[in-house]
Amino acid sequence: MFASPAFGQARPSIFAPQIDYTAIGWFGRDAKRSARIHRTRDAIRYHATDGIEHVVIAKLDRDKAWLMAPALRMAFETDLTGLGLPPAILRGRGFQESAIRSTSVDGVPASQLRVKRDAADVALDAVALVDRRGVLWRLEGTGTVGGQPGRLDWNFEDVTPGKFEASLFEPPADIRVVPVAGETLLATLRRFGMIR
Repeated sequence: MFASPAFGQARPSIFAPQIDYTAIGWFGRDAKRSARIHRTRDAIRYHATDGIEHVVIAKLDRDKAWLMAPALRMAFETDLTGLGLPPAILRGRGFQESAIRSTSVDGVPASQLRVKRDAADVALDAVALVDRRGVLWRLEGTGTVGGQPGRLDWNFEDVTPGKFEASLFEPPADIRVVPVAGETLLATLRRFGMIR
């Protein structure tokens, strides 16, 4: 799957996808949790059907996030800043990305990067695999958000470029939307084991 061409191409960033795409994501060291991911430069959609079906949407251009429970026909709405992840940080502010080596994935030139941020609000020390289109294939490391430590073990496959309707990144019109504080949403995510 992987090859190692010489350095030379412009290095991509994990924070700036150059295409819209969808992929299957596997999360955790045991890779037991999976989700369908849709990603654009301004939005991310995470749809998991393992256990309790849920959808998480982040809109970077509007500082909005929703946690949807389709079975309940309900969505909790908050702002990314209230979650401790303001859009500027999700776009890479304060992060350092340095090349480890050039490689390729599925025939596309790629880079293995060290990604670091050392700050009180959000810290990260990780290794990423990202191709020249800005498609993230792997992210492994440790970090903290708002003082809460955690580990990232993310792997992606079945990457398919595409253009998506804007409605994919909004709660459906027939779902009840309930505004909540970021701290409340985080507590809900922890309660159901979606985050630690």
